Amino acid sequence: MKEILQSKFFDNYHVLAGGQGLDREAQAVVLFDAPDGYRWLKGNEFVISSGYFFKDNIDHFKDFIKFANDKGVAALGIKVDRYMKDIPSDIIKLCNELGFPLIYIPYDAPWTTIINAVNSIAINRFIVRINDSNYIRGNTTSNDFYKKIAIIIENLSKELKCPITLRDTLDKNIINYPGNYKTEEDINDLSEDNLTNYKKELLCDRLFIYRITDLDNDTSWVEMEITIDNTPVTRLIVWEDKRKIDYYDLFAIRLSYTLLLEIYTQIYVMNAFERKFYDDLLISLFNEELDTKEKLIKSIKGIQNFKLNIDNKFVCLVIRQGKDNPSFYSIREKIYNTLLLRVPKDEAIFGIIDDNTIAIIQDVSNINEEDIIDRVKDNIRDILNKIQKYFENNNLRVGIGEVIEDICKIKRSYIGALKAIEMGHYIYPEKKIITFEELGPFGLFRIENIDSKGFENNFKSIYPLLKESNSDELLTTLKVFLESESNYNISAQKLFLHSNTIRYRISKIQEICKINLEDPIERLKAEIGLKFIEAFKKAKE
Repeated sequence: MKEILQSKFFDNYHVLAGGQGLDREAQAVVLFDAPDGYRWLKGNEFVISSGYFFKDNIDHFKDFIKFANDKGVAALGIKVDRYMKDIPSDIIKLCNELGFPLIYIPYDAPWTTIINAVNSIAINRFIVRINDSNYIRGNTTSNDFYKKIAIIIENLSKELKCPITLRDTLDKNIINYPGNYKTEEDINDLSEDNLTNYKKELLCDRLFIYRITDLDNDTSWVEMEITIDNTPVTRLIVWEDKRKIDYYDLFAIRLSYTLLLEIYTQIYVMNAFERKFYDDLLISLFNEELDTKEKLIKSIKGIQNFKLNIDNKFVCLVIRQGKDNPSFYSIREKIYNTLLLRVPKDEAIFGIIDDNTIAIIQDVSNINEEDIIDRVKDNIRDILNKIQKYFENNNLRVGIGEVIEDICKIKRSYIGALKAIEMGHYIYPEKKIITFEELGPFGLFRIENIDSKGFENNFKSIYPLLKESNSDELLTTLKVFLESESNYNISAQKLFLHSNTIRYRISKIQEICKINLEDPIERLKAEIGLKFIEAFKKAKE
């Protein structure tokens, strides 16, 4: 109240009594002009009144002051020149005894102007305090974003008198004030997704600020997400352990949101600049331009947030889309936002390699040797499930290469991941994620050799079928026959045909291709050839 009365707007206001209580905090302005209106006071209000209900009832006046003082009301302001020309001495004495400020309000002061002025002072006061330039300059550098964030969180916590947690989605970082107030497990357990009995209340629709109450143990917290380009970058949580935040507190939260958004935008821009380096870095590794760790260390010196330990073990993953989709470069922001939140910076880097290819180099040194590929496969499956909705029609496929001890030899894993996609397209057409080790002997094939000429030279056992007018019918029959372990009856059942029809077609196939399907090697060659049936058809066209 002392700060309020010291402002220029309140030059003509003065303290009538209870001046020793001017350190009381006002969080709202309330108009009191109803006999029982004081019953709904909650504390920290600056109550303003014309004094109409006190002018002929000093006992009612006393009761109000005692009640307001007990509730923690900040002060009472009265237009003395309206209904009460003089304040009774008993009231002056009571206010002085309680240290309850009684303020003189000029006759012509509009209620709305008083309310706006107090709100403005409160907001400006918080802006100055939360953005204390001397404190920030003395403790941070221009690039030390997280120290600035910690300062904002600390000042907001002191302002609200509530513990605060900020959970950084980008770097999986947690900032608490007071420190270590909540652990990561506590925050996960209290997230609304894990609550079976809770109430969610919208406090601010513009910024999507919610109060979540756990009805099982009557605890509550207020949370909001800060987003950039529709991507959540951090989650701010105000824990209401000792007090509920109110309308005034929302001003402080909104101002903190603005400051945090500015800082996270700077982080985002910095990361956006660095991701160009990751594109170039990965391409240089795959081209073996960085074939020694000395060259790699020199290359990454300019990347501030490079967190990989280059002495660890790595595996390369490739995400590839169909050729008839927009270039990955044209939707770089969407790709970056989608993967950034799901690929931890200290465990992996990713970049765009060409129009249709994204590569990820993942640190696997903390995974048991025998579990590496399975764990990597599970992780990328989860990522793929989440990002496919953003690339719904892109026909995404993922290849996983071999584990490499030396990151400068990662090209081998990259080639393996590409081969897993390209060869896997033929031998596992239904699979979206294929590892190089799943290819088995097919990993020895080179997809670039499978062209029209290659088909004729290397797959003579099956290539002649493509020239037949009923080639699709013959190829399907052969495929089912081999899958049925050369059993005519089972093949007939699968194709809904008579067994004699199967016998006739197989006989014709052997005659056309000049192969003996009773010979295990000839059968194997035919089975391998059938894995590339789609390539056969394209070659024929």
